[in-house]
Amino acid sequence: MKEQVSDKGLVLKSINGRIDELTKQLDVVTKENIALKKEIVVLKSRISVYQTPKDSHNSSIPQSKDTIAAQAKRAKQLLKTQSLRIKSGKSSGGQVGHKGHTLEMVSEPDLIKEHKPSFCTRCGNDLSLIQGSVVEVRQVFDVPMPILPIVTEHRLIGKQCSCGHCSQTDFPKEVRSRVSYGANVRALVAYLSCIQCIPYKRLTEVLRDCFGITLSQGTIDNILKDVSDKSLVAYNEIRNRIEKSTVVGADETGQNINGKLNWAWVWQTPNLTYIHSDKSRGKLAIDKQFVNGLPNSILVTDRHRSYFNMNVLDHQLCLPHILRELIHLTELDKKQNWSTQFTQLIRDAIHIRKTVLWEDIDRNSIIDRFNKLLETCTDNLHQKIIALIKSLTKYKEYVFKFLFDPDVPYDNNASERAVRNLKVKQKVSGMFKSDTGADTYSQIQTITQTAKKNNQNPFLAILAVANNH
Repeated sequence: MKEQVSDKGLVLKSINGRIDELTKQLDVVTKENIALKKEIVVLKSRISVYQTPKDSHNSSIPQSKDTIAAQAKRAKQLLKTQSLRIKSGKSSGGQVGHKGHTLEMVSEPDLIKEHKPSFCTRCGNDLSLIQGSVVEVRQVFDVPMPILPIVTEHRLIGKQCSCGHCSQTDFPKEVRSRVSYGANVRALVAYLSCIQCIPYKRLTEVLRDCFGITLSQGTIDNILKDVSDKSLVAYNEIRNRIEKSTVVGADETGQNINGKLNWAWVWQTPNLTYIHSDKSRGKLAIDKQFVNGLPNSILVTDRHRSYFNMNVLDHQLCLPHILRELIHLTELDKKQNWSTQFTQLIRDAIHIRKTVLWEDIDRNSIIDRFNKLLETCTDNLHQKIIALIKSLTKYKEYVFKFLFDPDVPYDNNASERAVRNLKVKQKVSGMFKSDTGADTYSQIQTITQTAKKNNQNPFLAILAVANNH
């Protein structure tokens, strides 16, 4: 009897041991299952980014950076860039009050050609001796052909005095060598190269075929350097005025200098544009230009970290940048409505700024809606949306600054337009061959873009620089 009880005890002990062992294995499997479920959520989040990638139709990425698949969709018109503008309901084309650009007649034409009948078209009588009168006038605008250079020969005349001394004057400062090109040619070269983005080789062809001027690529390079050197005083003055401005927009873009990635920086106001090149995209590049920062300025930018390490009065984030990001997030996670709510909030704020009297703007309601969105529970939101919420929480004081200062814009479009010509230049030429070439381009662009903002002819601005002796 004792042996049976003992055997049952051993069996029970063995069963209990097995149960404990299986319980431990179950705990391990349960933990692994929980970990795998979390990993699946993360991986799904990552995969969704590739399933709904950022491209030119839902972000600030240019079309040239689109994937082959996105380019193929665009070719088939299946993928269109989403405009941030809301339809106004107006018909397309010029609106009432839009200033047109009609070709107008001039009061004093350079050449007049009279077309007179020599006989009567009804009876055939001779009309050659009849004076006649003007019935109708039409004008044709054209340029003279061929366009040929005007060669001015400068001669020094010596005069001998009764005392026996022979006196002569000096050549003008612009006549620097035996044969040289005048200010008009130099300004034309700078304009066609830097503003119209024509590469050196094609520029030599344009000058030869259209103007009868034969220049080598080396001469073109020397002319650009000379114009750049003469623009240095004006270039530095623009930088100094930017530094004293109350509202400044800034942006940066990559540029290829002899096969290496560099950065072009732009700083601009409604009346000024300052562009410079640097190897760095960090604060080091900014400090080279603005040692003391911009202590009097509200800086309008995207969320690039370097701008927020500057010494500035305040910041305003570019809202179209955020709106384009929200388009991508809406496509990325269609189950949530956080991105659509925030999109509507930004649109409402911009609409209020445009349509409501400054003193009547209800700023508190906008800020309250903004804070509620930032306090949204993020448990079920996509990681990209969570990342944006964290970023906006960090920079929350800079999102709606434009509602508190009438001089602050809600976008940084002017800065983006300022760097657009650089991308066109690189698209055509491929790269700058040297740092000097990039600096030359930056200086001439600074002069011409500032001239445009002040309703001045950019070519005449370059000509004024070229005439600086």
